[in-house]
Order: sequence, then C-alpha cells, then structure tokens
Amino acid sequence: MYDVSETIGDRNSKKSKLSWSKTLVKKWLNLQSKDGAFHADDIIYEEKSNRNRERRTKIDLDPSHTLEVQNYKIFVATWNVAGKSPPSYLNLEEWLNTSPPADIYVLGFQEIVPLNAGNVLGTEDNGPARKWQALIRKTLNNISLDDEFKGSNRRNSSFSKRHSSRYYYDEPSLDHRFSVSDYDPYSDDEDIGPIDSSYAHCLSIGDRETHPEHSRYCLVASKQMVGLFLMVWIKSDLRDAVRNLNVSCVGRGLMGYLGNKGAISISMTLHRTSFCFVCSHLTSGEKDGDELRRNSDVMEILRKTRFTQVHDKGNEDSPRTILEHDRIIWLGDLNYRIALSYRCAKALVEMRNWRALLENDQLRIEQIHGRVFAGWSEGRIFFPPTYKYSNNSDRYSGENMLPKEKRRTPAWCDRILWHGHGLRQVSYVRGESRFSDHRPVYGLFLAEVESIDCCRMKINPSYSSSRVEVEELLPKF
Repeated sequence: MYDVSETIGDRNSKKSKLSWSKTLVKKWLNLQSKDGAFHADDIIYEEKSNRNRERRTKIDLDPSHTLEVQNYKIFVATWNVAGKSPPSYLNLEEWLNTSPPADIYVLGFQEIVPLNAGNVLGTEDNGPARKWQALIRKTLNNISLDDEFKGSNRRNSSFSKRHSSRYYYDEPSLDHRFSVSDYDPYSDDEDIGPIDSSYAHCLSIGDRETHPEHSRYCLVASKQMVGLFLMVWIKSDLRDAVRNLNVSCVGRGLMGYLGNKGAISISMTLHRTSFCFVCSHLTSGEKDGDELRRNSDVMEILRKTRFTQVHDKGNEDSPRTILEHDRIIWLGDLNYRIALSYRCAKALVEMRNWRALLENDQLRIEQIHGRVFAGWSEGRIFFPPTYKYSNNSDRYSGENMLPKEKRRTPAWCDRILWHGHGLRQVSYVRGESRFSDHRPVYGLFLAEVESIDCCRMKINPSYSSSRVEVEELLPKF
C-alpha cells in the first residue's frame, strides 16, 4: 500500500516545477519573438517606403553639389526611477527644457517597474511606460495629459511654450543648468567644430515654427523590456526624414538572457546619416570583480545586438550592428562603482574632489586599460555621484545608519557615452529630482547629418514626388 498523500505531494511538486519551466520558456520565446516590435506615432518604414526607395533611385545625384551637412541638436537623458510609477503632477519641464529646444530627444529609463519575479518572468507591465510617455508628450508639446492620468486629484503643473528663430547650423545658447563638457583625453573627435554657415538649410527653424503644428514632437520609436524603456522623439517636421527604423533587445539578467538587465537599441537613419541609441542596465554589485561582469554585459550587447538589414537601392544598406552606425550614443545605468571605501568616497564627495574620485571610477579604469568601451568618449564629469540616495532626500544612503537602510558607496552609475565622428557634446550634467534613489543624467549633443540639398538636386522628369509617406506599423499604447 502506497502513501497517497506523498504521491499527491510529489505530483504537485512536479506540476509546480513544470509550470515554472513553462513560464521561463514562454518568457524566453516572448523576448525572441517581440524583440524588434516597437510603438510609435507615425513611422516611415517597410511597404510604402519600398516605393519611395524606388523613387529615390530616379534622383540624379552629384554628391559634390547636392549633399550638405547640418548640425542637429540631440538631448539625451538616462534615469533609473527605482521601480516607481510617475504621478500626474511630476514636473518634467526643467528636465526637458533646453533653449532653443532640441531637434531630437532620446530618453532612457531603467527600473520603470520593480524588478521582482512577477515582472521579470510574467507578463510585461506597460502601465508605467504609458504614464512616462504621456508626461513627456505633454511636456514637449505643451498639451494636456491623456486618459492615463484621468481621475488624479492633484493639480497638474503648467508648461510654457518655447520659441526659437535659430538655424540648424547655429551653436545653441547653453542652458544655465549645463556645464560645458570637455572631450575625453582619449577621444579623436577634437577636430569637430561648428559647421560653416553656407550649409544653411532651405528652411530655417524659425520659418517652420511660425506654424503651430511645426513646434510639435512626435514619437518615432519606443520600446520596453521589463524595467528598461527607451523613447526617441523628433520634431514633427523632421519625421519624413527618418527611415530604416529598427529595434533590438538583448537580455543579460536572470539565467543570462532575461530582461531584468540588458539593453534596448534603436537604429534609425536621419536623412543620409545612421544613428544608434543604446539604453542599458548592467549587472549591479560593488564587490571586487563585479566590474568584469559589467564588461561582459557590454561585450555581449555589442555582439548580440542585430538589426534587420534594409537593402536601399541607390544608398548603402542599413547597419546590422551597433558599431556599423555613423553616430552612436550609449546611455543608462551602467552600474560601474567607485573602488573606494564608503568613508573615503564620502569625504571626497564633501570636498568636491571629482578628480580623485574619477581616478578610482571603475568605468574610467576599465576604459583606460582597453577592457571595455575602447574608442568611446565621455564628457568631463563635474557633478556629484548620482547613486545611491535615501528616499526623497539629498542624503546618500547609509549616512545616518537608519534601520533597514542599505549603505552604498556613492558612485556615478548613470552615464552617457558616444562613438563616431560628427558628434560633439556641449554639456553633461545631472538633475536634482528626489523622485528616485538615482539622480537623472543628461547631455546635449550637436550631431552632423548629411542630407540632400533639395534646392540643388536634379530630378528625373518622370519622378513626381519624393515625399516619404507615413505608415503606422503597430498599434499605439
């Protein structure tokens, strides 16, 4: 006679293990199958753009006469929000406000949801992503919040309109929040200067912004992978100049491939210049040797990120890997720490001795020795470490040894790096929002972009229109 209760228990245990295995497999398959899917407003891509590629082959181009170079202003920001969903009254105006406004906004978030088992293994929670997107749309476009925040009893912040009469080739006036960024001593981009005024675009920003619709921004791509969330916004009058949009995700978290850690990369071509924006959250930890795991994350992200290649007649094929792009910006919580004791690091922070702290910064050390991000550049850091702060305070975690408060050595976990010629960073700064245990970090770039001079190009008489039609590939949030 066998023990019935023991048999039932064994069966339940087997079912539990089987269920857990199925969950992992489903999650893995979900990551693989939806890797390249993304959300957007209006997207230039695939079927209709195929017709436009055929049209472009009919344009008689003389590169010496028809190509021009313009400087576009790109605002890049990274923020680990510690698993907190934004309230409707969170004011992002100071964070996103630049004068004059940027042409492109690249906004990367980490931990938009708590990194618990339910979010890592279960169905993706895109509620917080919708809220962040709604807040940013409101801030950039000076419009009221959408249905995501209806029912809030808190008064929303007001936002003022922004105006600009500058041309693309003008140097931006620096915002008072920004400190001018010098080049990394290992950078080879020092010869990049302001573009000559002879490259003025056929239509200035000022001319376009006399019409209200031209001051709006549209979302060209957004992608979430568990807690990672990356968005690219662009001025609406530049939307038709964007093509070859691609997204790739690489998980480096649980079991080496789940999305609690890893990277989202967005590839796009603006006019005739390719861009890649990489938002990552690397392995955490401040023990000796943890930096090697972060190095490994970076190498695997570079190795595994692949974009669907578009064969463009009359133009070069679209890039397949990160490093094949003309301009690359990598942002995120890279999690590199300062290799000092808490007391020593804290004392140097209080003295504002950034040089001594940077000499012990793991990312700088690993980069100097060629073990990670070889050939990449980062602006000079003239701001305090961005991690880890106590809840809703300007005090680093562990200062007062409060119960249940973890002590963490202050560190510059949140970084922005770039690769490729034709990118010049003009500012690199942190924000002071107490919303998270991380402070946001943002930078302002001038990017050289090649385009066709529409005033000079010769067009085949049979060519009727070069306007790129817009098609929405996927449903909106």
